[in-house]
Amino acid sequence: MAQTSTTELGIPRIEYVKKHNALQHNPSPNCTVYEYPMQNSEMNIGVAEIHQRYPEHGFAVNHKCTEMGYILKGSGRLVTETENIALTAGDVVYIPRGEKYYWEGTLTVVIPATPAWYPEQHEKL
Repeated sequence: MAQTSTTELGIPRIEYVKKHNALQHNPSPNCTVYEYPMQNSEMNIGVAEIHQRYPEHGFAVNHKCTEMGYILKGSGRLVTETENIALTAGDVVYIPRGEKYYWEGTLTVVIPATPAWYPEQHEKL
């Protein structure tokens, strides 16, 4: 659950989610995602722990939001229909809305999304 603070006029100033309030999703046996849901719809962030390949077959696509991936630890690849990108800790990748992709490797990825991500906009193909 997101916590917010406001200015004296009631305008949202900061919003935060404590780790113990993150929502855990297991979209496949090889992937665990911790979603940090915000009350605003402008953006949010998640942390994905990927082991081997996600999705296991085919591609994933996000129909509503643009994502970035910061490789926090480990290494692997982001594969699209036209790219095969090797990534290691400290690298950043931009994934535009509608791009088909899959992750491969053993890596932890911090993924901010805008507008805010929600499960129904994400599809495995």
